Amino acid sequence: MQQHRSLDTLGFISMLHGGHQQLAKFKENVNALNVFPVPDGDTGTNMYLSFTSGIEQISRLPEGTSLERVVTAFSEGLLMGARGNSGVILSQLFRGFQLAFGKATHIDPHLFAQALQSGVQTAYKAVSRPVEGTILTVAREAAMAADVASKKANVTIEHVIIAAVERARQVLAKTPDLLPILRQAGVVDSGGQGLVYIYEGFLAALNEAYNARGDEWEHRLQQSELRKPVVFATNEVHGEGEFGYCTEFMIRIADQGEEEPILPRVRNAMSVLGDSLLVVQANDLVRVHVHTLHPGEALEAALTFGPLVQVKIDNMTEKNRSLMLVSDEQLEQEKKSGTVLAEPRSSDQQIHQPSKAEQKVCGLVVVAAGQGIVDLFESLGVDYIVPGGQTMNPSTEDLLAAASQVSASHVILLPNNRNIVMAAKQASVVSEGRIHVVETHSIGQGLGAALVFHPEHEVSANEAAMQDAISKIMSGSITTSVRDSVIGDHVIGEGDYIGMIDGEIASVNPSRTAVLTALIEQFCLRGAEICTAFYKDPAFISEVQATIMTLQAKYPLVEFEHQYGGQPVYDYLLAAE
Repeated sequence: MQQHRSLDTLGFISMLHGGHQQLAKFKENVNALNVFPVPDGDTGTNMYLSFTSGIEQISRLPEGTSLERVVTAFSEGLLMGARGNSGVILSQLFRGFQLAFGKATHIDPHLFAQALQSGVQTAYKAVSRPVEGTILTVAREAAMAADVASKKANVTIEHVIIAAVERARQVLAKTPDLLPILRQAGVVDSGGQGLVYIYEGFLAALNEAYNARGDEWEHRLQQSELRKPVVFATNEVHGEGEFGYCTEFMIRIADQGEEEPILPRVRNAMSVLGDSLLVVQANDLVRVHVHTLHPGEALEAALTFGPLVQVKIDNMTEKNRSLMLVSDEQLEQEKKSGTVLAEPRSSDQQIHQPSKAEQKVCGLVVVAAGQGIVDLFESLGVDYIVPGGQTMNPSTEDLLAAASQVSASHVILLPNNRNIVMAAKQASVVSEGRIHVVETHSIGQGLGAALVFHPEHEVSANEAAMQDAISKIMSGSITTSVRDSVIGDHVIGEGDYIGMIDGEIASVNPSRTAVLTALIEQFCLRGAEICTAFYKDPAFISEVQATIMTLQAKYPLVEFEHQYGGQPVYDYLLAAE
């Protein structure tokens, strides 16, 4: 077996290609590790496309480029191409490589182990509430094993990576013990599995003898108890209270050499002052988002680290009291009539920034898929629609490119999907505050937010109006199960229809009509005044009409609507308020 005491630039590039190839080979396996047995798993695709962006970035570099420039280009490519939460976390893991390598020309075992540790530290900082049993746990434990191996006598790069791979596999198998929802679903963590494949690819690139290990591991996983339905007690509990002031600012760091020690100190200083904390780095800026009762104390604490840039404070307590500033007729008159669908751009295209003379106060960009839904957003005067949604998460770069085409001083971005929120927030950081993310988790929430948007109102007023609208919306979806499973009290058979309300399973039945009826009826029982069903296929119209007719007789005070959505994955998307 060939052994490497160190890697040069070409060796590092070869290793990255190995990780990329292994992820490409097994990305569908990662997609299949979905907590809910529905056909919307996309973690593998998101990690692969994010990694591909990094690979493409280094492929543009001239021959003889330094290791420092290669790892910087790879890190930047990952950052801009990050898709979904898994892609964003992956970008932060490799941001740690850039920080650790510095100006090194070769990578020895100890430096490689340091890079893994640095990546873990950077990734944990980017997540306000890290959850154990995820990709973060797998990365942390692998890095610790690599660190131990790097301190042994006569150590090679292979020894360090083998230690990381073996420990990553062990911890991956234990993720269901750390995260009950995984055990309940009978799967291991999908992001952790994707990371294992990348590390295996690193090893395979250095030693061809390890090429088959990925297949061997997947076979063992398929045969394990984790692939069998397991009954678990309850679903996770979600949600905590929020603090009074949404406080956002950036700290400019003069000395890049101090960047790494400053980040944990900023995080520690802010964590005692509030909630919903996000601390990330972009070049010489540290961006902070925190909900706190004392924004002045947060700013005073931040000033100890450097000058502040683009301070923004919103009183969330007052948001719901001052909104509804214009009538629906005024909104329709004022909104921009022309809407365009965003096309993903290549990395070498220049981002266009509209001139100040042509800018309005506030623009609106949304993520959506399905011709009927796109048409509806267009009718609401949205400036730019980025194609995407579940299983089709746009990258940070796609979102930045869309915002760059909007002629407005500020742009509000509606991700309309939980898995797009992290990439959206990363786009906000890179845009240095021009992009403002309103966290819509569904198409229903996005439509509700778009309805109250006004292009000539300040960002804070629009954000407040949108948050008020979102708080009144209930969202549902119906799709087909792709495997037998047991989730909480729900016994799910392959081919059954699964109805979900706000991310929780609400109904399971072999009859789609029965699930549709059950979900809409639950909305009615929860006090809904308007219920709208968006159907995937025109062939479903008779089904939804018959269902609404039955329910209208039972709930005469509720207004029922149905519209063609054309959305992928889900037979029905539902919204109620």
